[in-house]
Amino acid sequence: MSVNEKLPKILKVISLQDLERIDVALEGDWSSTVVTVWSRERGRHGFSEIVRSHPINRPSLELCFEDTWVGLHCFKRIDHQNVFDEELALEIIGHVEKRTAKP
Repeated sequence: MSVNEKLPKILKVISLQDLERIDVALEGDWSSTVVTVWSRERGRHGFSEIVRSHPINRPSLELCFEDTWVGLHCFKRIDHQNVFDEELALEIIGHVEKRTAKP
């Protein structure tokens, strides 16, 4: 399965007009691990500061809108660890950038 086929279906139908930023963190330890990886103002921030794996908690993306959010799991299970799926995250961010680009 290609990465593009793994894009969550919601990304193809949801409006991204009010999307402000995308955060990454561990589901189950969100507050102490959250890092912004994309914002409308700065674009890509990179992944250098994120927690990349955990045996129990799952790395997830959170699309943060003006008045709500959408959470997306973004990991692979490798050697008894939930490991951040950077390839999928980049595909999601690229999709968002294409959909939010100014004409």
